[in-house]
Amino acid sequence: MRIGSWFLVMVAALIGPVAACSKTSSTAPAAGASGTVSSVAGSGGASSAGIGQAGAAAATAGSSAGSGGQTRSVPTGAAGWQAYNDTTPASLGSADRGQYLVDHVLVCGICHTPSLTTGEPDTKNYLAGSRPYDFTDIDGTVVTVNAENLTSHDPEGLHTWSDGQIRTAITRGTDDEHYAIYPIMPYPEYALLTPEDVDSIIKYLRNVPPNDNVVAADYPRPDIHPPAALVDGAKVPHTTLPSSDPDYAAAERGRYLASVACMNCHTEEVVLPTGMIDHDEPNLDKAFAGGKQYTFEHLQPKHTSLNITPDATGLMGWTVDDIVQTLKSGKEKGTGRTFCNTHPSEAFKQMSDADMHDVAVYIHSLPPVKNGPFQCKSQ
Repeated sequence: MRIGSWFLVMVAALIGPVAACSKTSSTAPAAGASGTVSSVAGSGGASSAGIGQAGAAAATAGSSAGSGGQTRSVPTGAAGWQAYNDTTPASLGSADRGQYLVDHVLVCGICHTPSLTTGEPDTKNYLAGSRPYDFTDIDGTVVTVNAENLTSHDPEGLHTWSDGQIRTAITRGTDDEHYAIYPIMPYPEYALLTPEDVDSIIKYLRNVPPNDNVVAADYPRPDIHPPAALVDGAKVPHTTLPSSDPDYAAAERGRYLASVACMNCHTEEVVLPTGMIDHDEPNLDKAFAGGKQYTFEHLQPKHTSLNITPDATGLMGWTVDDIVQTLKSGKEKGTGRTFCNTHPSEAFKQMSDADMHDVAVYIHSLPPVKNGPFQCKSQ
C-alpha cells in the first residue's frame, strides 16, 4: 500500500501543507546493493538544527548549499534507501498527545477523512482516505492525488507499516515502497516536529479503528521524483520580542506550532530563476505572508492564503486577543466574514487555550512582511 498525499493540513487554511524544479525524474529505486547517493540541487533546505527536527538523521538527505538553497542527496539502491529510512521504534510521547496533534494541530482529517454531501466530515470514515486533490507537478502535469487510508486496517491502512516507515513518510516524504510522496502532504514542514510528537502521532495512528476503505491510485502517475527538500528550521522567523519580554517563551512555543500548522498554507512558493513556481517549496523570506494558491477540491478554483504577518497588507493593528478570537470563531475580525472553506476552523477551535494563545503571540510578534493584500472569499 502506498501513501500518495498525506495530511494536508494546514492545511491549515490551508493546504498544504514542495516539488523542486531541480528534481530529476526517476522511477522507484532499484533493489540493488548500491548504497551510493546522487546530489540533486533543490531550492529548499534541510537541517538538523532549528525547530525540533525529528532527529538529526533527517539531515542525511541534504546539506546546506548557499544562502537560499539546499543540495539534497538522493538515495539509490537498496542499501541507500535502507540508510534513508528511519527504523526507530516509537518509544516517546503518548497516543493522547498524538490524537490532539492529528485532530487539532496538523488537522489530518481535513484531507484524510471524506466529507458528506453537506460538507461535514464523514465520521464513520475517520482518517480512512478522502476525496482527490489536484497537484500541478513541476513539469506542468496536473496530477490527481488521493489522501490515503491512515487507519490500522490490513491491508488498506497502516497495519503492516513499521514505526520507522510511518515516521519516514511523515518527516522525510517516502512511503513503504520507497516512492516519494507528493509534497501536497507537507512533510517538509513536518520534519520540524519533535521526536516526541512524531512518536505520539505514530502511537495514535496505531489505535485508529481499522476501516477497509480503498483509496484510488494517484493519476496519471505516482510521484516519480526524489523526496522534496525539508524545511530548514533555522530559517523560520523568530519572534521580534526580546528575550527579556514576559511573552517571549510563549511566542517561541507558538513558533513551533505555527511552523507545522500554519506555515505551509500561509507561505507562498519559491519562484525559480526560470519564472516557474517551485510547487509547495516555501519561500521563507516571506514566511506567513500569504499568497499561496491551493484548492481542496478536484477541478475547483484555487483559493489564496492571507498574509498573517503584522504588516499593513496583513494583520497590522490586530491584538493577540483579536487573533485568538478569530481562530476560535472562524470569522474575520471586523467584517465577520467566515473564513474560506479550506480553512480548518472547526478543528482549530478545539486547540487548547494555551496553544492558541502561544500561536497568537507568535503571529502578533512576527517580522512584518509586505505581501498582498490577498482575499479568499468563502464558497
